[in-house]
Amino acid sequence: MSPRRRRVLVVTGETSGERHMARVMEAMRRRDPSLLVEWFGSGGPEMVGQQLECLQDVTGLAAIGPLAALAQLGGYLRFYRKLLSEVDRRRPDLAVLVDFPEFNLRLARSLAKRGVPICYFIGPQVWAWRPSRVELIRRYVDRMLVIFPFEEGFYRSRGVRAHFVGNPTAELRREALAEEKKRPGGLPLVALMPGSRRKEVEQILPIQLSAAAELFRRVPCRFRVLRAPGLGPAWLLQQIDAWRDRRGPLPPMEVLPGESPRHLAAADCALVKSGTSTLEALILEVPFAMVYRMSSLSYRLLRPWVATQSFCLANLVAGENIAPEFVQDQAQPRAISEYLERLLTQPGRLNQVKQKLRGAAEKLERRQAYPETARHILEILKDGVESGGDS
Repeated sequence: MSPRRRRVLVVTGETSGERHMARVMEAMRRRDPSLLVEWFGSGGPEMVGQQLECLQDVTGLAAIGPLAALAQLGGYLRFYRKLLSEVDRRRPDLAVLVDFPEFNLRLARSLAKRGVPICYFIGPQVWAWRPSRVELIRRYVDRMLVIFPFEEGFYRSRGVRAHFVGNPTAELRREALAEEKKRPGGLPLVALMPGSRRKEVEQILPIQLSAAAELFRRVPCRFRVLRAPGLGPAWLLQQIDAWRDRRGPLPPMEVLPGESPRHLAAADCALVKSGTSTLEALILEVPFAMVYRMSSLSYRLLRPWVATQSFCLANLVAGENIAPEFVQDQAQPRAISEYLERLLTQPGRLNQVKQKLRGAAEKLERRQAYPETARHILEILKDGVESGGDS
């Protein structure tokens, strides 16, 4: 094979990782257009647009909770065997694993046994959930590219070669706030972000709608539901209509694509499900309440394995509770609506929360995630996994 051509296996497991990795692939090509990379693995339309040979679409991989994952076990096993067969046939120069830890950590073991160097982008949150997995990472992963500043020290203190590359979500701030933030006049605007997968939306959206109905009875305001890319608009409207059929009238609900940061940036406050969405609100300085619920059985199975008291990434980055967390039985519409009412009717409180959000967001902006991740991957492809400093 030409010294300017490399084969790279890349494995993503959901749409957010797929979008981030597509940006990294684009940044790699801009940084070194002379290096030809043959990408193969799992992804979606954005990675295919960056020349991925897609062996598995990510929409067929995502699962929420242990019960959903168990139901898809057969599909995971078939994909696992298919990947290893392709690895044996193509002998890649590098594997880039993106998030998707339950699958990717098992895959890392098999790849390491085959002598394939492994770079892990957006690693498992082992500091919060099943910390014993650090040993697997130390043994099998050559380089961890982490997206929270505190993760670098956590991993390095445990013998893992880790580098903070910046946070992909922080790019939203540069994109959305590059334009002057223009909120339309009139009533306050509240954004609802119920999630990116149908199962979680079915659990979380009804709580958010109930809280919105409660809030509307006390504070005149407008509402905007932000639809994740993987959700069809007709399906989401059906969920809203189903709530009306069961519970009664709702205030008007504008449904907009959630991938545009401007739609969230225009909101005065938001109801946000746990995960990356809380970082989006943090970075765009939109005060919010976090809402999350899963099935009772899944929650009881998972809770003993969680090593942190906070479920909100924004709070973990800030090092304090800058947003309330309404989780499981605490996710009560009245309590949620009362918090939003205080934000919307007390300008001093709203501005105080915004200042805390701004301070936390600055921690994530020290580096640009896509170019920095591209730099590390190119370094490995050109010089091997042992190259590079601690920057």
